[in-house]
Amino acid sequence: MSLFKILKLVGGSIIDKPLEIIDNQLNFYQQRKNAEHSQQLKQEEARFMQQLELDRQKFNAELDDMIADKEIERSKKILDAIKEYQITMAESSKSINESLGKMTIELRRQAHDLMEEKKQIYQKMQKEATNNAMEQLKIIRSEFPEGSMEYQIMGEAVRAQLVGIVESSNSFMKMIDADFAKMTDNLDMISRNAAENTNQYISMALGNLMSKQLRGGNDTKLLK
Repeated sequence: MSLFKILKLVGGSIIDKPLEIIDNQLNFYQQRKNAEHSQQLKQEEARFMQQLELDRQKFNAELDDMIADKEIERSKKILDAIKEYQITMAESSKSINESLGKMTIELRRQAHDLMEEKKQIYQKMQKEATNNAMEQLKIIRSEFPEGSMEYQIMGEAVRAQLVGIVESSNSFMKMIDADFAKMTDNLDMISRNAAENTNQYISMALGNLMSKQLRGGNDTKLLK
């Protein structure tokens, strides 16, 4: 596999897969607005996660074929970046789904808006990086004979760019995962505070009631 073919895969599937996974998860929950915590939703969630895992495994098989290529073996950094990417896709997919499952309808809408905002920045950045790497490859092919020192040096520079593209895709997935988790944590904190405030109110109400009862008992004794 040539560097051109590797760039095509990195600049296509590897960049797009995080967006595909997260968009599918957001769409899944948005289409189930009236069944936030129903038994039916739990069953649908299980089927959805199963399909998501099958898709991930299929994509992983493609990446494994790519990793086995001799061109990839020449760059340990590309190899390591892709393997780390595979781990992140597996772990963050599950974590993001758990976060979305805990969110209210309104919070999921906010999560969707946040994703759309960051998606545009991510796609622009990755497109620029991919185009730059492609231009470098064209220069290498047209101006330097294969096997020359210049060819090797510039080839290494392109491999470094490929590593950067994979790492950026990896970082994007982790960033969205962390953002959604933070939103869920804030929701949990609000719920805990609400419960604590309710308990405090109940305790105060009970205290006032007991105090009134005690005063009422004492007044009765005085009247006697």
